[in-house]
Amino acid sequence: MGKDSTNILEVKNIEVVYDNVILALHNVSLTVPRGKIVALLGANGAGKSTTLKSISTMLASERGKVTKGSIDYEGNAVKDQTPSEMVKLGMVQVLEGRRCFGHLTVEENIIAGAYSRKLSRGDLNQELEKVYSYFKRLKERRKS
Repeated sequence: MGKDSTNILEVKNIEVVYDNVILALHNVSLTVPRGKIVALLGANGAGKSTTLKSISTMLASERGKVTKGSIDYEGNAVKDQTPSEMVKLGMVQVLEGRRCFGHLTVEENIIAGAYSRKLSRGDLNQELEKVYSYFKRLKERRKS
């Protein structure tokens, strides 16, 4: 598959269990086509956060694990990676309602998120413009 694949992310029939007994997800599948934005919608408790934590490999911190199915990101199986290894691959999860760097501006927070990628200033500016093209309101609020 790799970077030439149509889909950047493929989640196939995953099952997630917490504390080795609580079934949180059963038979969840989704794909994210390369270059597209996909929304994950559902009621409270439907499994949205668990699905995202499965993809970003953050389940272990909450005593959860994917027990069935597969997750492929950029053509690589996401199974034994740590969250920090996922960041190096380009996968980052921003947890809801957390203000990691409340004293920084919106733009400084975005730049901090790119820190581990070690981009040149020109590449960083290009990536900022890409983010702003997706989220126009961020550009308006970048100095807030």
